[in-house]
Amino acid sequence: MNSGGYLLDTNVFLWANENYAKVSPEAKIALAEPSAPLYVSVASLWEMQIKHGLGKLFLPDDIDRIAIRYADKIKTDFLAITLGHVGTLYRLPMIHRDPFDRMLIAQALAEGLTIVSPDPVLREYGAPVLW
Repeated sequence: MNSGGYLLDTNVFLWANENYAKVSPEAKIALAEPSAPLYVSVASLWEMQIKHGLGKLFLPDDIDRIAIRYADKIKTDFLAITLGHVGTLYRLPMIHRDPFDRMLIAQALAEGLTIVSPDPVLREYGAPVLW
């Protein structure tokens, strides 16, 4: 697979914890690979909080508690947003307008990570995507 590591998109982070059947077979292999680190972006946590506030996502607890519990369960580290990520984001073409997806793409490109996502649009940016 990928020794650089994997960046889980928001849905995959949730599914890996709440509805594992939705995770693709290839993504399940990546999640179980001991040699490659798994990351969830702080941008994904922000997206979860926003969707919860809009009534589009139920969170049974505070986002920080859920994030820690879910990350511990699937052995995922948090990936903070850095100035370098913002610089990479600035240089991305405007293929689509989802700000959270665009930040994940920027982070993956800047950090040499493969994005784990079912979204085919992410491939158009040239970032490695696994699903």
